Amino acid sequence: MATSFEVKECDLLGRLGVLSVGQRRLETPCLLPVVHPVSQMIAPSELLSMGFRGLMTNSYILRSRRREEALREGVHKILSYEGFVMTDSGGYQVLEYGDLGVRYGDVAAFQSGIGSDAAVTLDRPTGYPQNRPAAEDSVDYSMRNALKTLKEFGEGGTLWIGPVQGGLYLDLVKRSAAALAAGGFQMLALGSPVQVMQNYMFPDLARMILATRKAVPYSVPLHLFGAGHPLTMALAVALGCDTFDSASYVLFARRGRYMSPSGVAPLESMKSLPCSCPVCSKTSVKELLERGHADRTKALALHNLHVLRAEVESCKEAISEGTLWDLVVERSMAHPMLRKAVPVMVENAELLAEGTPAIKDRGLFLRDGYDLRRPELLNSRERLARSLKRSAPKAALMAHGGSPTHGVERKLKDKADVYKLHLALGPYPPELDFTYPFAQTSAADELREADVKRAVTGLRGLGYRSVKVVGGRKRPVRSRPTQRAASPSPR
Repeated sequence: MATSFEVKECDLLGRLGVLSVGQRRLETPCLLPVVHPVSQMIAPSELLSMGFRGLMTNSYILRSRRREEALREGVHKILSYEGFVMTDSGGYQVLEYGDLGVRYGDVAAFQSGIGSDAAVTLDRPTGYPQNRPAAEDSVDYSMRNALKTLKEFGEGGTLWIGPVQGGLYLDLVKRSAAALAAGGFQMLALGSPVQVMQNYMFPDLARMILATRKAVPYSVPLHLFGAGHPLTMALAVALGCDTFDSASYVLFARRGRYMSPSGVAPLESMKSLPCSCPVCSKTSVKELLERGHADRTKALALHNLHVLRAEVESCKEAISEGTLWDLVVERSMAHPMLRKAVPVMVENAELLAEGTPAIKDRGLFLRDGYDLRRPELLNSRERLARSLKRSAPKAALMAHGGSPTHGVERKLKDKADVYKLHLALGPYPPELDFTYPFAQTSAADELREADVKRAVTGLRGLGYRSVKVVGGRKRPVRSRPTQRAASPSPR
């Protein structure tokens, strides 16, 4: 069956794409809510009406309880759901309860037989904490099953997903991902993140994702198991995850936990519902607490689904607008441990720059030192370095917001090469003012004397006999509107 992944827009390593398997299409990034194959708190048809075009269910439970019916009717009819269905192999049950005595061939034959659009091969999650020998064993076991499954069942109508294991051992993660990609898998899934996230190890989660992403071709979509938390979604998308699955919406609801873009809170500690979803707009905290457990759980589960879907849509819009970095930074302020994941992004800015457009419709925000390493600035520095060429013996540096475009520049252009000063990019020819992002930057800090001295030193390195600093009073670097249209004519 024909399978493809089309990337339409990108920012950092996040992609707006379309995953096609046969006649079914799934827009990415997307969340696949996990539904129990026998009993559901929220009916799959209701999920579809809410805008969830795909879901995940557990083939091990389905095989254990409704095997013959599932093989006869198919998974879509069993669930009364016409969207994209991904099935898990039962690896999570292996992690929780140990070896269940299942074989890769039986698991694969069942998933193929029930018509799964996408299916995960039988794996053994590494888990956390875990010693290295056990982690190596989980990688080898999962890899053997994956490659055998693809060889024996790869010609059917199911997209087989290779599970990447290795946990916090990044070299094992890279080896696992590279071997699966080389083996012919068209989609991979990163395993063992749930316990890492439950322990707020967000920097380690970022490193696991990046280790996987670095080891596989750009064209291979990446799924992240169990990643249904609104705080981590923007980070995961920015680092290259395309799809997610999670049962968090109902698991949190059963414990009375209320999701929001900034985290999760116990309902009994809240005074109001800061959300305008169909659930929150028609009730109150007091009314929810007075409901029976089942009714309250369903209401919270529906609310949590709305929050998760809204977060996915925020990620999509950020990719389209070119503001995914800003969304990650904003979300990181909600939790100190998530904030610690931002330096991991900064350390890998060169990789993120590969997926970042050279020109954007929005200006750049520079809030702190981390933003000075934005991928957009890395790309601009490379272009700027190629354009800085000495054509006169002297240079004039317009510092502190001076504008040399007309009067001052006319007086100096026959005597010296004229430069302006950008807070993050340093000296640049004024002709680049309407080239992104030189005049399209808003910064919290002002240019300092140290910045001017550094710029003068850099210009002298180009061979100028002297560098004269000219300009008006100091003022903040301000944003200038930018559009993908012709540059405005001079005043």
